[in-house]
Amino acid sequence: MVIIINPYAGGGKAIQKWNKIKSNIYERLGSVKIIFLNEEILMKDCLSDLLKQGQQEFIAGGGDGTVNLLLQNLINRVPSSQLDKIKIGAIGLGSSNDFHKPFKINHMINGISCMINFASTKPRDVGILTFDSKKEKEQIKYWLINASIGITAEANLFFNTQDFLLDYLKKTITNSAILYAALRTIASYRNRNITIKIGNNKSKKINLTNMGVAKSPHFSGNFSYNTPFETDNGQFYINICREMHLLNTLYILWNLSKNRFCGLPKTESFCSDHLTVESDQQFAVEFDGEVIATKSAIFNIKQKMIEVCTC
Repeated sequence: MVIIINPYAGGGKAIQKWNKIKSNIYERLGSVKIIFLNEEILMKDCLSDLLKQGQQEFIAGGGDGTVNLLLQNLINRVPSSQLDKIKIGAIGLGSSNDFHKPFKINHMINGISCMINFASTKPRDVGILTFDSKKEKEQIKYWLINASIGITAEANLFFNTQDFLLDYLKKTITNSAILYAALRTIASYRNRNITIKIGNNKSKKINLTNMGVAKSPHFSGNFSYNTPFETDNGQFYINICREMHLLNTLYILWNLSKNRFCGLPKTESFCSDHLTVESDQQFAVEFDGEVIATKSAIFNIKQKMIEVCTC
């Protein structure tokens, strides 16, 4: 069993959080190998060595981006015929920690959510994002929690950049940092003309404000859709906001903070296993906190692809 810790997660507070729980972790797990990532120790390199050693149980110590980084590298390095032997867990040392939501008291150690019980795992669906980029014609990325296009993706892009006030809030009041990133993005955002194709339906053009492609309804702090939380049904939920202006968007944001979305004005929700999004101009696509830019994105899903700790 290996815990891979990203010291830069949570606005640089990951080590501080880890120090609060490490004695409890050692007591609970017993013999466990700890690896701290840095500029010299990269996820891809340490995983290659660990897999050669026969390791099959991995814990991501960080935020959603660290979980995603672990997922990407495992899928890229483990043959598909052997992937069902790999199990992953997580310790919430990041900012939003959507992977762990809804938070449960019995998962907490000193206020930090820990999904590290490898005796209790469940196969989960993995989202597949295929996109074109300037560097390569086609790339593939994977995600467990949710993806987005529009305001949420742009806010995540800003959240990952350097900003004095944002950096301060990340280190002090995480939810305020997320809200600040959202409000700043909303203030400057302009709706995008895109073409979407859901499942086998015909393509249609929409003026997009935001789109959530969700396996988990939880995203960005306290926000959540009121779509079901089904981790292994082979489909994702597509939640669309269209043609919204500032006041409409703030109204939706307030409702999302109260777990309300479906049926609100200028919104649509669909359940599918395939989505194509295209535009004449580049747009940001966020997946589990990571962000890329493209003019074409295809979302698919692989049912029950990898074992994940449930507690």
